[in-house]
Amino acid sequence: MRTLRSILLAGTMLLATPMFFSSCEEEGSLIKFKTEVQVVNDFNDVVKAINDGKLSSEQAIAQLVSAIDNIKGDQSAKLQAITDALNNKNNTLDTKLNVIAGTMKSLSTEMPTKIDALAKAVENMPEYYEVLKAVETALVNINPNEQLKLLEGVLNKYCSDELKNPDNPLSFKGKMYYCIAEIEDTMRYMTYKDDKFKAIRKAIEALAGENAKLDGILDNMTKIVEAIMAGNTNEKEGWAEIAKQLELLKAAAGIGGSTDKVEYVDLGLPSGNLWAKCNLGASAPEAYGDYYAWGEVEPKQVYTNSNHKWYKEGAPSLGFTKYNNEDGKLSLEDEDDAVIQKLGNGWRTPTLADFRELTNQKYTTIKKTTLNGVAGYQITSKKNKKSIFIPFAGFKNDKPQTREISSDETVAVCMTNQRRIDNQVFNCWTFAFEQDRIRRYGKRRYDGISIRPVKGPGVPVPNNCVDLGLASGLLWAKCNMGTTEPTELGDYYAWGETSTKKKYVADNYKHFIWGKYDLKEITKYNEKDLRTVLELEDDAARVNLGVGYRIPTKEDWEELLEDCKWEAVTTTLSEIIDPSQTKIIARWKVTGPNGNSIVLPMTSGFRADGWGVRPDNDTYYTTANLYPPADELSDKYKYQKAVALTWPMFAKETSSEGIEEPSFKSIFRDFGVVVRPVFDLYSNK
Repeated sequence: MRTLRSILLAGTMLLATPMFFSSCEEEGSLIKFKTEVQVVNDFNDVVKAINDGKLSSEQAIAQLVSAIDNIKGDQSAKLQAITDALNNKNNTLDTKLNVIAGTMKSLSTEMPTKIDALAKAVENMPEYYEVLKAVETALVNINPNEQLKLLEGVLNKYCSDELKNPDNPLSFKGKMYYCIAEIEDTMRYMTYKDDKFKAIRKAIEALAGENAKLDGILDNMTKIVEAIMAGNTNEKEGWAEIAKQLELLKAAAGIGGSTDKVEYVDLGLPSGNLWAKCNLGASAPEAYGDYYAWGEVEPKQVYTNSNHKWYKEGAPSLGFTKYNNEDGKLSLEDEDDAVIQKLGNGWRTPTLADFRELTNQKYTTIKKTTLNGVAGYQITSKKNKKSIFIPFAGFKNDKPQTREISSDETVAVCMTNQRRIDNQVFNCWTFAFEQDRIRRYGKRRYDGISIRPVKGPGVPVPNNCVDLGLASGLLWAKCNMGTTEPTELGDYYAWGETSTKKKYVADNYKHFIWGKYDLKEITKYNEKDLRTVLELEDDAARVNLGVGYRIPTKEDWEELLEDCKWEAVTTTLSEIIDPSQTKIIARWKVTGPNGNSIVLPMTSGFRADGWGVRPDNDTYYTTANLYPPADELSDKYKYQKAVALTWPMFAKETSSEGIEEPSFKSIFRDFGVVVRPVFDLYSNK
């Protein structure tokens, strides 16, 4: 019997079949020319739309990849269009970074083109932090297997003899910036150990002999790399020592360190972020500093809706003319970031992810205290015991020179560079420290808010994950396990098993001992051991994807349901298959508080070939939780079921809120269910 999935697939293939064929050989060159011009124009249109702020970063990269892939002609045609965008001084840094990301992701750009594009980008970036962002963007958007080839290729361009002329744009300073950026990003983003060693050694060799004051530091780094490779130095300690030498190298090269006028604290955070000792505009850690309305770069006497830079009465999006639902901009651009405008040199307003990392109990401790008589919170690194102090600066509203704070003065509100979405367009995200509640907090854009500057690349997000801006800091995978396409189903796993099978039945389930006719014993997650959540050794995501990944718990799914916007993407089957023409839910689009999103496709039930199993048209996603052996489960089924997130294939609409959102049900542990992993390494769980 043909399954619904096979019928739909066959229908899709029929729709994709060409209706007719034609021969245009005589006019081929003319058609090719017209197509090439049109597509290059499309590429330029996409770049312009990005520069004008009409596309989100995710949309921009997707459209750039498509535009690059559709440019006709050889690789030189693609490279010319890309380099024109990178050379254009009117294009913003974010636009250029999106072009780099699109170039790296494009399957039609060959490695030499990718190398030339990154080299051209770096050539036109005068500041070290821009070079760092360019290298970072390239590394996180290219296949990990190609990272080393890309770095070596660009490095060879910088180090060839014809580029050693000090009057050349790719002079020693440019080469030095790139090499140091390569070392820094190699340590942070490259996953293959041998490639890391090769990339770092290549960069060291490129700088050796160019400047006497750098050579000693480079020699030390070389020795440490060799010691790690030979197994004579503990790998973790060796990487930490290389990081120290890198900071010395940057200081000697005039990058950050001694040239930076802002005092900062290195808390040893995984991201490498450096936090300023003081709020923006303050000269001491306990001072409140200046207050800024979100999206403005100067402090004011009065903070009101009507005097906000981006407010105009009667305009759409509740009067806000920028960072609204029309332009889709969710993060401050450089020109509207007070920290960037006041401090430069790589300093910026923090993201929510930066604050989540700063307050993550895995890395820091937080204590309410006083400093020189001022109340606030001291945040101390568990790694190196260094700390920063954030005072209870409160915030300013529409009363001149007045702070509005709680009666016991226990509120510290720090600005982030992100706004809220949809009907909360008038709010920005802040990070609030108040009693035992340390969390993100929506604040009116026009209120005066203090800012604690940060410097660094930010918390890295793995290529296969998305940061949705969740309070927990949890990252969600873009795809189900077993696929790299967000709308494909992926593989099926029995609960508590770490590999796929051809047949999912109770008598071949890892944690059951089956008798001749019935279940004799449950060997794990039972009434004796009282384990109710999967241990890492039984977690398919952790075992197959590595450290940091795991199967989401019911609590994780609940956060996704409560904090995110769920939109059902529906379709209808042909009348032959479904005469009633009832809508089916093809997938859910889940958008987080920061505007990023993932999709969860329909899975067509579960996999099971056992006795008594009936076909099921519901969608199921596994959780890490055993179904509680509550009263609704008979003694026969206690400890045999797990919790799954589920929704019906056919859309069910409620009376007031549209299509009913997913809910939780029980499902037998031995059934095969799809897995959507989460990345937990940076979360506060």
